[in-house]
Amino acid sequence: MKKLFIVLAVLALCVGVASAKLTESKPTYETSTPNRANAVIWYDDMEGDVSAYSSTDFSAGAAPHFHLDTYMAYEGTYSWWCGNFDYDTDGGYGNSWDDRLLIPTTDLSAATYPILTYAFRHDSEIGYDYTYVQAESMGVYVNLNRGYDGAAPWTDIGLYGFILGTYDNPLNARFRFLSDGAWSDEDGDYLSVGGGFMCDIVKVFDYFGGYVYFFDNADDQVSLIPAVPGAAGDFWHLIDRCCPAYSDPHSWWCGDDSDTSLVPPMLQNGLFSPLVDISGASACTAHMAVHFAVPTVDNDYCAFYGTAGGNYYGIVSYWGDFGSCDGWGGAGLNTGFDITQFDLPPYSWGGFLWIMYTTENGCGPGAGGDAGVMIDDLWYEVPTSPVESVSWGSIKSLYR
Repeated sequence: MKKLFIVLAVLALCVGVASAKLTESKPTYETSTPNRANAVIWYDDMEGDVSAYSSTDFSAGAAPHFHLDTYMAYEGTYSWWCGNFDYDTDGGYGNSWDDRLLIPTTDLSAATYPILTYAFRHDSEIGYDYTYVQAESMGVYVNLNRGYDGAAPWTDIGLYGFILGTYDNPLNARFRFLSDGAWSDEDGDYLSVGGGFMCDIVKVFDYFGGYVYFFDNADDQVSLIPAVPGAAGDFWHLIDRCCPAYSDPHSWWCGDDSDTSLVPPMLQNGLFSPLVDISGASACTAHMAVHFAVPTVDNDYCAFYGTAGGNYYGIVSYWGDFGSCDGWGGAGLNTGFDITQFDLPPYSWGGFLWIMYTTENGCGPGAGGDAGVMIDDLWYEVPTSPVESVSWGSIKSLYR
């Protein structure tokens, strides 16, 4: 994901130390020009009726992307592929995937020097979208490799595999593909060929004795198991506790009130704003107050999406930690996000979507003891001339 310096510069002026993790291909900016002012057409401080907001757990009902496929197969007819043709004709992958290909539990008690080998290829965004080879150690999956990213042709690691003798027995091992919230074939900002990950001839054997404990060649011997995480739950709700809001007392938070210092693990929780009538507007900027308590030591983040009446498009994703209850601001409050930048006019409805992503160990605590992201005052502005501002102000101000 490419970092835009305009976003970093804006955040550097704000209270706290929140920073941009990743962005889409276009910068965030005001929709006004030097000769045109902005008029507020809708505003909500979260203190009235919020029934038009909705939330969802995007992890519920997800289907595995790993499957047997003939496309670019290594040998024989099939190979395992974590990818599809949903986005383009040469194959690729989408945003926010978390897929696993499991080696069934394998007893290695009799093995002297067990080794894991396989053939693989990959094409995924460098520095952000990875495939990990993992095995359990004391009941927790740990990485055997640093993570495959970028593009690489088919490679058979042969005898240069991973030694398994120091890991749990029985063995539990897997391939895990992880993509973040933007820059993939899905949004067109990273165009892979046959992305993200393929593998074949997966084998666990004893180096000295030669005995094969597990083998999958994706053709006549198939026993790997595609999997995805189970539904994690929907945790967006209004809160009024300590450090609650930009305009007291209420704000939206994604978390469990039983432990406010840790957002639950493996979340893909989305919060949808109400849809606001922006018909007749030449453009529209969404502003909001946001408090971040998302430490930068992990890969938790909140992705921001906007719509101008069609699909929701990724605008920017953030992680960071404001460190105190006074930390409200950032680009969302001070600069805003142009929700019409991805569509052509005429526009109909404008809306916003926040998605909170957490890793296997959850998110938090931040320096102030809290965790996650809080969303408060949301408003929409449109460019207008002095004459137009009268009609916008009288007809559409505070429209819900």
